[in-house]
Amino acid sequence: MTDFEFLKSELQSGDFSCVVIKNGKKTTSTLPSIKPLLALLAEDENYLKNADVADKVVGKAAALLLAYGKAAAVFGATMSSSAAEVLKQHNIPYACTNMVDFIENRTKTGMCPMEQLCLEIDDPAAAYAMLKAKV
Repeated sequence: MTDFEFLKSELQSGDFSCVVIKNGKKTTSTLPSIKPLLALLAEDENYLKNADVADKVVGKAAALLLAYGKAAAVFGATMSSSAAEVLKQHNIPYACTNMVDFIENRTKTGMCPMEQLCLEIDDPAAAYAMLKAKV
């Protein structure tokens, strides 16, 4: 069973946006949005396979990328309900500190553009291809 408190503490141990722990090795990022996940998947599409991932913000776009990468477990400081649904559908255990209806954009004037792009997408491979092309 995943220790979500450990993932949470790893995320908070530095000014990280994302922490990936796989086979005892920790990879961190301070990149914003879904960029850490896209960078790891671009480096190696199996990088997230069986990894525990902690991220400051997990929206539907991030959840689809995590499902595509076959992450083992996910902790999100903030997570959207649609992200939780994706993780549930792909049998990825998850926990969060703050569940929200949707992820807001940086100016807090509406929905995050990545979350909005993925509203009608349920296929992780299709989401990865679209997000990779967009970002």
